[in-house]
Amino acid sequence: MKKILAIAAAFVLSASAAMAQDYLRLQASFVANKLTNTDPTDIKPKGINFGGVAGFLVSDNLPIYVEPGVNIAWAHSAKDIDSNLGGGEIKFTYMSAAIPVNCVYKYDINDKVAVSGFLGLNNKFNFMAKQHTKTAAGKDDISWLSKKDMGSRDDRANFYQLGSQVGAGFHVQRFYVGYQFQWDWMKFQEFEVGGDAHKWVTNYITVGLTL
Repeated sequence: MKKILAIAAAFVLSASAAMAQDYLRLQASFVANKLTNTDPTDIKPKGINFGGVAGFLVSDNLPIYVEPGVNIAWAHSAKDIDSNLGGGEIKFTYMSAAIPVNCVYKYDINDKVAVSGFLGLNNKFNFMAKQHTKTAAGKDDISWLSKKDMGSRDDRANFYQLGSQVGAGFHVQRFYVGYQFQWDWMKFQEFEVGGDAHKWVTNYITVGLTL
């Protein structure tokens, strides 16, 4: 965790040193995740994300900004196992830290209201992915990030993933409301012997305050 925060801090500080910062926004998001290719017991943890972005104007003629940021997210799900599959419950807890970098176009409607659209890359570090399964046969707890729990280094989930996001925002003076869709390029987990690759897709609804 300390290494993740150190990397994130170094990234933001280096960006700040390279350009004059135009704004800083603190924000919180409701997040809805889905791990692809996990039927019939879909893993869809929901939770909250806290973070911030710094905006840097990169054009003298167009309202185009580069926005590096830092995010910490937590999500949890609980799902009943169909009785035809033996019954029981699966719980999943997921935590990650990320360093997104977006290209933002911001259009001022007037001196108080603006809209923006963005597209960017997401550097994500997974540091918790725990599954708790309870059935009539007993309980089973595994960490998808553990070589021991998953059986081999090749079968465990990846600590780092590269992905992308696209979204839009609505600005009223210092207040911000936005939507973002994020998807992985790199797999989260894939069993060495066959099977589908699992990747995260995530929807964000965000509120923020620009400083």
